[in-house]
Amino acid sequence: MKIIYSFFIGIALAVCSQAQSLPAVDSTTKKIAYTDVVTVDGATQAVLFKRAHGLNISGSGVLTDKPADGYYSYKGQFKVSYHAPQPGLMHAGIVTYTVVLACKDGRYKYVITDFVHTSEKGNGGALEKSVPECNKYVLSMQGWGDIKKLTAAEMEKLVANIKVGMGNQNDKPVNVGTDW
Repeated sequence: MKIIYSFFIGIALAVCSQAQSLPAVDSTTKKIAYTDVVTVDGATQAVLFKRAHGLNISGSGVLTDKPADGYYSYKGQFKVSYHAPQPGLMHAGIVTYTVVLACKDGRYKYVITDFVHTSEKGNGGALEKSVPECNKYVLSMQGWGDIKKLTAAEMEKLVANIKVGMGNQNDKPVNVGTDW
């Protein structure tokens, strides 16, 4: 009886920890989305748009580039390593996502969404799903949880980088002084 009780508690904890690893699914789009509107005092739409371009360092994956509207979007990706269905083995894959930046005078909005896992071993598909697209025997539930946790960690870093990059003061002249 203790074994069965422990088993159910373990499953409940696993489900709870997996559910908390990514933000809630947007009620309109039915997709996971990281979004915020951030105020940047004194920055014009043109300056913020220039900074938005700088965030996509590789310049690849550009989806939309509209300077007049202050709208820029690109496709990003990162590698993930996660537990395989076979004990002791790890699989590797890629999670792709879309970043949208809309700029106005004094503020910008970012939306990061469209998270999809792909791998040679089996595609998990959209991260909103509770079970991977390729089924739980090809990509274990532990591996699916790993992917979601890694995605949440990567998105925390990306959001922090967006906020630093968009609030970048490098566009302003720096006073280096005359005593050098």
